[in-house]
Amino acid sequence: MDKLEKLSNEIWQGEASRAFLSEWRDLAEKVAFNKGEVIVKQMHLAQYIYFLVEGEIEHGLAFDASKADVSVGGISLRFFPLGWSGFSAPFRYATSATAKSECCLYRWPIDALNQLFYVDLSMGQQFFRYIFNRVLPLLDDARGKLKALSSASGMLEHTLAKRIPESSCEPLSPEQTRDVLGHSLFLEVFPEDYLDMLEHLVEVKHFHQGEMLYEQGDVSEQFILLAAGAVAVSFKPDTSDNKVFLRSYSSPGQVVASTAFSLSGKHEEMAMAITDVTVLSINKSDILQICETQPDFWLVLERRLLWLLSSRLRTLRIQMVAQKNDDEHLVIQNLLSQVSPQLGIFSKLYKLPHLLASRLTHAEALACLQDLKHNGSRLERTLASVCLDLLSELWRELEFYEGLHEVYQTVTQAPLDQAPENMRRLCNISFRRVFDCSRFIIRGVEHLPSRPGNIFILNHLISHPYHALANGFELALDTHFVSAMILDPQYGDGGVRVVRRGRGEEHGHHSYYDRLGHIYVHTSESDALLEPEQEVKARRERFTQTAGDYLRAGFNLIVCPEGTSNWGENSPSLFKKGIFHLAAALDSEPLIVPIALANFDKRLKNSAFAAVVHKPFYLKEKCDPYDKKSLDDFLVSFRDTYRAYVIEAQILADDVVKSR
Repeated sequence: MDKLEKLSNEIWQGEASRAFLSEWRDLAEKVAFNKGEVIVKQMHLAQYIYFLVEGEIEHGLAFDASKADVSVGGISLRFFPLGWSGFSAPFRYATSATAKSECCLYRWPIDALNQLFYVDLSMGQQFFRYIFNRVLPLLDDARGKLKALSSASGMLEHTLAKRIPESSCEPLSPEQTRDVLGHSLFLEVFPEDYLDMLEHLVEVKHFHQGEMLYEQGDVSEQFILLAAGAVAVSFKPDTSDNKVFLRSYSSPGQVVASTAFSLSGKHEEMAMAITDVTVLSINKSDILQICETQPDFWLVLERRLLWLLSSRLRTLRIQMVAQKNDDEHLVIQNLLSQVSPQLGIFSKLYKLPHLLASRLTHAEALACLQDLKHNGSRLERTLASVCLDLLSELWRELEFYEGLHEVYQTVTQAPLDQAPENMRRLCNISFRRVFDCSRFIIRGVEHLPSRPGNIFILNHLISHPYHALANGFELALDTHFVSAMILDPQYGDGGVRVVRRGRGEEHGHHSYYDRLGHIYVHTSESDALLEPEQEVKARRERFTQTAGDYLRAGFNLIVCPEGTSNWGENSPSLFKKGIFHLAAALDSEPLIVPIALANFDKRLKNSAFAAVVHKPFYLKEKCDPYDKKSLDDFLVSFRDTYRAYVIEAQILADDVVKSR
């Protein structure tokens, strides 16, 4: 029996028809990879699903494009699936997989399999169940690796309870029950008639704050959706009595428990109500009865459970490798080491260095300190006050950081029929609230032209990794500052930005900028384009036409002529010629307005942002833009001038910090 036949028997247990197996085998392709070769790339569109035949692969998560992927585990199990996240939105690979040794795999085109399974629903259902059961142990592995990284306690649950609106155990009307089902992200792919079936099976249950919805080790017989309130999910490792916080649920429709998430039939986690909670519960036996009579429902359910597994695995892995902020946790660790002989071994203060190691748990650290300041022992109250003083900047950073997430949500989750102009306006309004959390100084507004239709050029600064969103996307703080805090107040519009085309794996980049209607250009940091010179020329002409149309229509253009971002000490780098060629090519030459920026590459704490608007100019006043040497000489000298502008802005920013 060859390996392909063994894999087929393992998936369908001999239940597949000869015709089905013939189609299945025809779609299969055997592929080999050398050690170090990338098999699938994180966030790239998923074209194939793979099954490992021989060798070992390494899963990795990319957090920084300039650094190697962070390993989240290796796999050498025969017939282990790779690329299974491609069966559900956003239809991209969730991690990268690299051959750790010479590897042999079978692969199938995902689109072709989708067509095959919709012809034979029962085969599709068994396929997705096989994938699910093979991958499910990765959740246990990820949970186990959180032991040293996440100490979830009642303090965290207390913090969550304070931040979530109170709920009461009120009865739900049939309309409210259906509304929860209809707005559940998990159920969004289910047709209305399926929701009708589920609605008749629902039992509404209530839990009071502090009550357990289920304990780890309980028999798992219920599919549970949150209807109201908030729930904290944790687990206890076999070797510890301490709970490890995994996630919280506070949005109606979220799946709090699924009977599918355990091969043993028992809950692998525990869930506690952190406010009064109302849930919708459906018996496992009732769901199975629908599946037996409705194979199409069964197929949709299995695919969706695979999506949910992917989401939870991704969340755990991100927690596992969350980037550390050494300053905070080392300072507090040093303080605690000095007083540890007097401090009780069970003090919650010992959790602080761990909570401070990631920006994602700073809120829990600050809440813990607030609680100890009022309810701790005498020494704990004193130390908590000291720590709060040391971490005073963290409150502002946390508000700023949460504001960035709100901006991203505002843009990416807005109705699709929102015009780009409206989206940019909403974005600027949201960013003004964000920057109000910061210290900043703006000088030179008297140099702003009285009318729009100008080109604003900026030195582009790298966003500090601390400000990267939970999905890894880094908002360009400097350009957004200019739009929201300088241009919008002056002109009633924040301008149109020239944005580099993101790489394939930069999913957050596309989700965000596609909604704002900015002008895309390809740079060295975009995916490489293999195109003839004629197409390059045509693309540049399209840019000139589009940018010129915006300027003629009275919009300001925001451009970073370096074509890349830099740390402040290296800013600006050499200017590219493109935007200057544009200015020269237009019939009515626009003003070029330089704005020098400082500190947008730094964390918020102990720093201030600075922007200095300098006197605008017409390019033809500075050089002959049609003479290569004249333009080159100007750009070299202008870079030196701009460097002085940036140093001036840096001094202003430093003065703001010293004076406040």
